[in-house]
Amino acid sequence: MSSQSILLILLICISYKTVSVSSQIETLTANLQWPSATSGYAGVELELDEDQEETGMIERRSLYWRSMHYYISYGALSANRIPCPARSGRSYYTHNCHSATGPAHPYTRGCSAITRCRR
Repeated sequence: MSSQSILLILLICISYKTVSVSSQIETLTANLQWPSATSGYAGVELELDEDQEETGMIERRSLYWRSMHYYISYGALSANRIPCPARSGRSYYTHNCHSATGPAHPYTRGCSAITRCRR
């Protein structure tokens, strides 16, 4: 064989591999796509077989494609929000913890044989 025919066969093999790999990559990326936070599928009913309708597939898919909104409220970010002191015994998020009166979390425990408390 001449060097030109060997080169031609080599180029054909390389181009075949390139096409094969690119089609595999396209298939892989199509299968790995996730819905965005503002998905266009929210509220859209999907056409499915009767078997899938019976198993509740529509409900599962509609919940999956529903848009998600995660945010911090403005109330949590307000500058005038003073958290409760750590040693006060109150929750960090107790409303007006400085003006609250009474015991925060009074310690009460039942008496049982395992705790060996005296009566």
